[in-house]
Amino acid sequence: MPASVEQLISECSPLLEKDSVVFQELLTYFNGDAKIAPDLHDLREFLVPHRLYKVVKIVETSFMKCAYALVDNYPECTRALGMLRYYRSPNAMIWQDVEKAENIISNSLTMDVYGWKPDSFTAFEKVGGDQFELTAILAF
Repeated sequence: MPASVEQLISECSPLLEKDSVVFQELLTYFNGDAKIAPDLHDLREFLVPHRLYKVVKIVETSFMKCAYALVDNYPECTRALGMLRYYRSPNAMIWQDVEKAENIISNSLTMDVYGWKPDSFTAFEKVGGDQFELTAILAF
């Protein structure tokens, strides 16, 4: 992981504690192991002053079930000002499944997601297991 990511988080949001769940999930999101390289510009946009943050972790048997669980069980995600999401697959990534999950999320949101700062996702493959994971970092 680039040292600059940790430094950038600390500079943009100095009150965010390094051992907090939000800080750790941001480090994971911007880790160099992501299948889609995240843009550090998204991190700068996400960590603007006067925002509150929340992390939602969902484990299911498919990415689509993860997406439905996010929109059904966490309605506050529709009021977020920004959202960074990452998926973890228990085996080789099937991109069509990620695309279907992203469509579920975007079709369920009540606000114009193009006004979000930012709205992006990435993905990771994990070794072993049979569960799919979706982690959403929300900004309010």
